[in-house]
Amino acid sequence: MFRGCPHCEKPSAIEVRYDYSRLRVRRNRNATGLHQWRELLPAFDNPVSLYEGNTPLVPYPVPGSPVRLLIKNETQNPTWSWKDRANAMSSSAARQFGYKNLVVVSTGNHGNAAAAYSSAAGLRCRVLCNSDVPAVQVQLMRHYGAETIIGDNQEQLLCELLAGGDWFPGIVICPRIGYANPFSVEGFKTIAFEIVEQLNGTVPDRIFVPTGSGDGLYGVAKGFRELVLSGEIERSPRIVCCQARQVNPFVQAFREGRRHLTRVAGCPTLAASIAEEIGDQVALQAIYDSGGEARDASEVEIRHAVHQLAHHGLALEPASAVGLACALAHPEVKSEETWVVIGTGTAIRWPESYQ
Repeated sequence: MFRGCPHCEKPSAIEVRYDYSRLRVRRNRNATGLHQWRELLPAFDNPVSLYEGNTPLVPYPVPGSPVRLLIKNETQNPTWSWKDRANAMSSSAARQFGYKNLVVVSTGNHGNAAAAYSSAAGLRCRVLCNSDVPAVQVQLMRHYGAETIIGDNQEQLLCELLAGGDWFPGIVICPRIGYANPFSVEGFKTIAFEIVEQLNGTVPDRIFVPTGSGDGLYGVAKGFRELVLSGEIERSPRIVCCQARQVNPFVQAFREGRRHLTRVAGCPTLAASIAEEIGDQVALQAIYDSGGEARDASEVEIRHAVHQLAHHGLALEPASAVGLACALAHPEVKSEETWVVIGTGTAIRWPESYQ
């Protein structure tokens, strides 16, 4: 399962699928957190929850435009980012399969969520961090109880741990390093369920998703696809992948019309938590399948978006503000549309946000 499809010549992503013809997406308000959507989630015996999800849709004014723009404020999750959704699923899966240890690679948000949910699940957590990780991120991970290792050889360390078979991989859906995790995207997809419910059953025209590896984007796209397959909605929105111009493998592939991703040479960017030099192949395919696109934003545009959000009472980190930056720079729209920007994480853990 963690090495991808056993029948393919090369490691390939696998995912959780359901009998959509027999399912209906209904919120069970007697359950907690994401597990209120349990009918279209893996059937864990003892799921882990910190009451994540159910985050608000906040109107964002766009004067002179026919666009109705909404921010899905994921900073309202327990550790202040959408990574809580992924880790609610990963920690539940790890406990379900009898693991005692969970390991992740993270620039910060994912590591904090993994640390918090591992503690709630009774799991030992180890976070492999970049050498430039902000000190406050490391302090919070340790506060939640995680062990942290800081250095530039995370993939090698990760593979060494996973090879022993005692560590659950809280990593991406595509097995680029030989291992993968099909459960994290199951958490991200609940964003789609919530958006449709909050819009009283209607579907937005475009979803703007800040994108690093692409697991979050693919999860959101999967959620809308499952709503279509189960007969809840008639169409999916266009998925807009949003990246920093300094590190933009999805944008480069999309502009060249490629169906595969190649590693790019990244440059320093304010949007550090999405500065991935390569991403998930399934996410690129999801962009094409939705009729969407990939856009990028300059450092100036990102910083402007951070400040604009702050002036509307929203403290989002630069990587999370990339979605708004790309939405505001989108070509002029003539007809009325509803757009949702995913505000993925808080500015609190990224001190440079305030400069």
